[in-house]
Amino acid sequence: MSQKKTVLIIEDELKFAKMVKMRLEASGYMVTVAGDAYTGTQKIIQEDYDLIILDLMMPAGGGFSILERFRKLPARATTPVIIITGKTIDEEVQNMAEQYDVSAIFTKPYDSARFMEKIKTLIPMESESVPK
Repeated sequence: MSQKKTVLIIEDELKFAKMVKMRLEASGYMVTVAGDAYTGTQKIIQEDYDLIILDLMMPAGGGFSILERFRKLPARATTPVIIITGKTIDEEVQNMAEQYDVSAIFTKPYDSARFMEKIKTLIPMESESVPK
């Protein structure tokens, strides 16, 4: 039996985080939620995840401060990151996303079909990655 792909959601809007978690779990992913930047950073340091979904605006440090810290960890330097934010995606956000090698940015409300498609592209489930 293959191991499930793991996803960490770092999001302070818990209702939103639970909705994303349910959608991912229904697709076969194992999901952990951190409700603030501090907890999210601790989880990244302590555990290995296949994907991190990150909000930009949170109390106790925003998404880019988390990215700055964990991209310095050799084991996390290439972990795919998807940002979901209520913030306007301006040139500064785009530049920061490029600097920290962010795989995708979605604004709230987000297109759930495109979001799930992007996740499946970044971390396909074992059964999906086998050529047919």
